[in-house]
Amino acid sequence: MKIFKPTLLQFSLLCVFFAVISCSKDSDNTPEASAITVTTSNFSVTINENPSEGQLIGTVAGSTNQGTVTFSITEQTPAGAFSIDTVSGELKVVDANLFEFETNPTISGTVKVANGTVSENASITITLIDLGNTYEGDLILKSQQEVIDFGANNYTKVNGSLTIGDPEQAATTDIFDLSPLQNLNTINNNFWIINNPSLVSTLGLNIDYVGGELVITVNSSLEKVEGLNNLISVYNLILSTNEQLNDLSGLSQLITVENRIILFSCAQIPNLDWLSNLTTLGSSLNVKYCNSLTNIDGLSNLSNFTQEIRFLVFTHNTLLENLNGLQNLNTQIYSLELGYNSSLTDIEGLVNFDIASTLRIHNNSALENLNGLESITSLSNGLFINDNDSLNNIQGLSSMTDVNEINIYRNNNLQNLEGLNSLQNNWKIDIIGNIQLTNFCSLQNLFNASGPNIYYAAYNAYNPTKQDIIDGNCSI
Repeated sequence: MKIFKPTLLQFSLLCVFFAVISCSKDSDNTPEASAITVTTSNFSVTINENPSEGQLIGTVAGSTNQGTVTFSITEQTPAGAFSIDTVSGELKVVDANLFEFETNPTISGTVKVANGTVSENASITITLIDLGNTYEGDLILKSQQEVIDFGANNYTKVNGSLTIGDPEQAATTDIFDLSPLQNLNTINNNFWIINNPSLVSTLGLNIDYVGGELVITVNSSLEKVEGLNNLISVYNLILSTNEQLNDLSGLSQLITVENRIILFSCAQIPNLDWLSNLTTLGSSLNVKYCNSLTNIDGLSNLSNFTQEIRFLVFTHNTLLENLNGLQNLNTQIYSLELGYNSSLTDIEGLVNFDIASTLRIHNNSALENLNGLESITSLSNGLFINDNDSLNNIQGLSSMTDVNEINIYRNNNLQNLEGLNSLQNNWKIDIIGNIQLTNFCSLQNLFNASGPNIYYAAYNAYNPTKQDIIDGNCSI
């Protein structure tokens, strides 16, 4: 047998051959390129109904193992409710009107998350929270038809201010019936009823809460306020120029008025008994031109002012006889004005008041004395007692020691100044036109001490000089 002996060249070629075969087999075992994958997850959220347009709802998750993904909406119910950012996946409100619980308690859809031809779907579920059918924003209803149309939506809340009537000066409306608003119970800001000459009653309202001020003004035929019986607090209470208004029992549950009460030109209101539950007032009470008002006994439970600066004003109330309803108010106020109350004979209801700055009592033709002011000790601004034709006694001022300015003008029955005996400090006194005033001796203590910087007496029955008073020539 012949043995094959390869040459060196043949041996080298043989090694190369086996090396190529080996590499080819290795090459056959290399894995193929990675496939593109996309991942996402279903999106679910619960939000309040009535969002604003453009409001962010949330972000749909989406990722890929290569490159980036895009987002698109393939379907939604109802159509046009929301949009999605193709890059970020942010969902936003498009049509806020569709996000109403009563109509669409749940809004749904499908979002495709894609990388080229590879994609996955995410289900979208938006659940709405019922806010009680809330109207968002301020609202003005200027006609009966607008009242009807708004009422048809069965709103229970206005998240803003509501005006029934036309707030423009001298404007009028045809509104006469508020019953279409019977489902409305909450107004988060101000509530105005204005310029409605045909409105006789507010029957049909069912308001439990007003977050701002309640203003009822310039409703020439309005006789009765109804439908506000559950109100216990408002910021301001303003009743103005309602010539026929005589029944306010619909406000009888009010406990707190956070800032002020204004009653102006309400000629038929006989009393304030409808305020009998009022205990707390913020800063001021202003009653003007209420010519049927005989008393304010309905304020007898008022016992607290909450703000530092406090005012009381009673002017042009021709039948008001006394202020007895204020007897339980033990407090200091900043200013008090009583003027043009032609039947006012008694102010002893002020017996627990101290006044810090200003006291004005003027043009009260039946007022004979100032009894009830004994708690006042000082007035940083002044005392102004003018044109009270029957006033013959000011002894109610007997506790006053410090008054910056005193004006006593044209009180035709005033004969002496007894009541000013305790004065110790004063900058200016003007006593003018008191045609029966003959006795200034109550000023001797003041004049014998520091005395006023300015003193003027004229057109009285007697007009002593400062030196006359010091010397004891103070009366005739």
